[in-house]
Amino acid sequence: MDAAATGEMGMQHDRQRNPGWVRLIFICLLLSAGSVSAQDWVYTVVPGDNLWNFCQKYLYKVGYWKQIQQINNIKNPKRMQPGTRVKVPMKWIRVNAAHAEVVAVRGEAILIKPDGTRQNDITPGTRITLGDRLETGPESNVAVRFADQSLITLHAESNIRFDHLSAYGDTGMVDSRLHLIDGRSDTRITPASGPGSRFEIHTPSAISAVRGTEYRLSNSQQVQASTFEVLKGKVAVSGEQQTKLLPASFGTRVEAGKPPLPPRKLLPPPTIDELPAKIEQLNWPITWQALDNAAGYRAEISQQADFISPLWQQQVTAARVPLPDLPDGRYYFRLRGIDDIGLEGINQVQQFNLDARPQPPIPLSPNSGQLFRGEQPDLKWSDSSDAVAYRLQISDTPAFDHLLIDRENITSTVFDTAEFKAPGQYYWRLFSIGTDQEQGPVSDSRSWEIKLIPDKPETSLAISESGITTSWRPGIAGQSYQVQLATDADFTTLLQEASLQEPQFILQPVSGQVRYFRVRYVEPDGFEGPWGATQRIDPTPDNSWIYTILTVVLGLLLI
Repeated sequence: MDAAATGEMGMQHDRQRNPGWVRLIFICLLLSAGSVSAQDWVYTVVPGDNLWNFCQKYLYKVGYWKQIQQINNIKNPKRMQPGTRVKVPMKWIRVNAAHAEVVAVRGEAILIKPDGTRQNDITPGTRITLGDRLETGPESNVAVRFADQSLITLHAESNIRFDHLSAYGDTGMVDSRLHLIDGRSDTRITPASGPGSRFEIHTPSAISAVRGTEYRLSNSQQVQASTFEVLKGKVAVSGEQQTKLLPASFGTRVEAGKPPLPPRKLLPPPTIDELPAKIEQLNWPITWQALDNAAGYRAEISQQADFISPLWQQQVTAARVPLPDLPDGRYYFRLRGIDDIGLEGINQVQQFNLDARPQPPIPLSPNSGQLFRGEQPDLKWSDSSDAVAYRLQISDTPAFDHLLIDRENITSTVFDTAEFKAPGQYYWRLFSIGTDQEQGPVSDSRSWEIKLIPDKPETSLAISESGITTSWRPGIAGQSYQVQLATDADFTTLLQEASLQEPQFILQPVSGQVRYFRVRYVEPDGFEGPWGATQRIDPTPDNSWIYTILTVVLGLLLI
């Protein structure tokens, strides 16, 4: 069976499933403005035309010139007046096979010929002829241009058959009929140039016919339903002997074996939240204002404003989506809502500039805000695959408006901060430098803090009748004091331990026991300084033996 027969069989099958096709075509013809007759083509004469070269160029045979002269009352067939309108019956116009052509391809696609031959190397310029079938893989799309410059973009995991491709000579009238078996497509149809112009896309459940418009079409084999969304112009959608005429900003859904649903207003374009002038971070989240009655959203990215071949697309339910990993450059972000029956709404497009490379390294240590006493940290960061060197900045302000260090061409991923010994807060951040010496965006900033280790307290003792008072120099604001009293110099057996706010401690006098005392400063954050010198506190003198002797002497005297 040849390709033409294959295409006609497909068309007959669609007519049987959709008996309303005649009515559909009638509606489409009504949409074409200025037609003299549904069966006539009208040609406007240009300088140099005569009736013979006109017939030779456009008609099956030159011999039709006499009939054309009679129909149009042409008085001088050798020299036709420029601007004159010539009416020609469609059946006399020469018809020839046409082809479509791939203009853009992204990802994997397969062109399957009527004989089953599979062509995997689809590239711009690949020809598509009658009976061919085009399949796209995951995360893929193919843009196809027809003889009249109409365009269709077939999105990921879609399957479409080219049932009819013909042209009426050089008249500009083209007849294209496709069958979307599964998947999604965007179409941009060139306005009809005459009654022979025709563009139809069939699905298993419906037919869409247009005379110049822009619309989206999807068909799901799984749920056996098709959706149609008109962005410009008008589209006639037919199913089960009923036809709905969809104006711009309306859509419909057609289930297998059922007529189209009444036209429904498409969701309005979402409002995208303001983007920075330059996005300098990969996976930057783009957010937008949620739409009422939206069940989800479709987000797309393209390098071109026409979105003929999108780079990326994703369907989400939340009002946010992270950007994919893309090279630096200018892009277009397109967003639309999806309603509860799967109709996709009006697009919102936002341009953005990505300048995220070379990617900055990730600061690893120290932890941000980490405190150091008596030592200085080593700054460490990840090794960015985009970088050949790094630029490090250290500042004593979080705004980095006062730089202590601004050092470029660091090839290591470690930096020694031994020179920063003064107490205070320090802030650091990094940039990657690429092979072309381009500096990338800045990393997250981190900080560390240097504090001095508290001094060792110097303790003094004062003995009075009320006890023994130990005292020392007051610490700085916020410091407290920890004291310990023990029976041994190693302080393994504590008699007393206390936290004080005042720089003194009173000990009660004790006889017959040596005691040991020490004190240290405690910082407001709980850091404990070194212990001061250990103080030995001897017992108070024991004079009880004198009273014993006096008692004995007095006893002897009384005898």
